[in-house]
Amino acid sequence: MSSVSLVAGLALLAGCASSHVTEDKRDVPLARQVTQSAHCGLTGPGLAYVQAAERLQQMLDLPTQNMAVQQLRQVDLAKEHLLFVTLGERPTSGYSLSLSSAQSTTSTLQLAVTMRSPAPGTMTAQVITSPCVVVAVPARDWSQIRVSGVRDQDLVLKP
Repeated sequence: MSSVSLVAGLALLAGCASSHVTEDKRDVPLARQVTQSAHCGLTGPGLAYVQAAERLQQMLDLPTQNMAVQQLRQVDLAKEHLLFVTLGERPTSGYSLSLSSAQSTTSTLQLAVTMRSPAPGTMTAQVITSPCVVVAVPARDWSQIRVSGVRDQDLVLKP
């Protein structure tokens, strides 16, 4: 019985030893949501692309922003860039954006976001908000980034 346990134990160890994690480009997500906020401080709907720490600091210095600063600072901008997808100013609370999906071709990244708005008749705070979602994307030479779900037509950025 002890030889059966020994063989099973060695098989388990061999399986663990051969299942090491390797970083594979195909396993890297095309996009991941870093944070979202009701108060990004950007007044119009659009896209802002961040490749460097200086540009990130400019975004964080906006007077009316209220984002998860620590989460944004933890992104390694050498490996991932940040895309701020903004809804623009809204007259009440209850609006938000979130990442739904990501697809790519050789040089184009297509993101879909979901916009949520308050249900009709819902009580909301009468406060001006500027909702956004911040998405990390691989640091590549994208010819364009297209985002659907914010306006009737895709928002297009050529970084």
